[in-house]
Amino acid sequence: MNLKRCGNGHYYDADEYPTCPKCGGQEKAPKKKEPVTGWLVCTEGGHYGQVYELKKGKNRVGGSADMDIALTADSQAAACCQVVVAYDEEKKAFVATVGEARELSYINGQALLFGQELQNRDVIVVGGSKLMFIPLCGPDFSWED
Repeated sequence: MNLKRCGNGHYYDADEYPTCPKCGGQEKAPKKKEPVTGWLVCTEGGHYGQVYELKKGKNRVGGSADMDIALTADSQAAACCQVVVAYDEEKKAFVATVGEARELSYINGQALLFGQELQNRDVIVVGGSKLMFIPLCGPDFSWED
C-alpha cells in the first residue's frame, strides 16, 4: 500500500488511485491485467446490462467504488463488501461467501449465510441488484492448462 495525503487532508492508496478518490478522482490506476475467470451480469437494478469480470482469487462485491465489483448506483447495496465471489484454482470452482456487511445477500432466493459453490447462471442478489453468474474457468477450462 502506498498511502498518500491529498491537499485537502484525505488519505488514499496511490497504488489504487492516481488522485484522491474523495476529491472526485474516482478512477483507479491501471492494474496488471489478469485473465478473466468468469462474469457477473447485472440483470436487474441500477447497473442493468453491465458486465463485471471475475478474476482468480477473491472478488469483493459492494456499493463503494473501491470494491472489485462496485455497485455504486445501487443505494441498497452495502458500502462495504457484501459478498465475496472467489475462484479456487486448485478445485477449479467458484464459491460465494458472506462479506463484512450486516445486510443479507441471496443466491437463487436463499439467504447466503455460509460459503456456497456457484453454478452456471446462479443469481446473486446484492442490495437491489441481481447478478447472474457466468463461469469461464472450471473443470473443462482453466488458464493453467
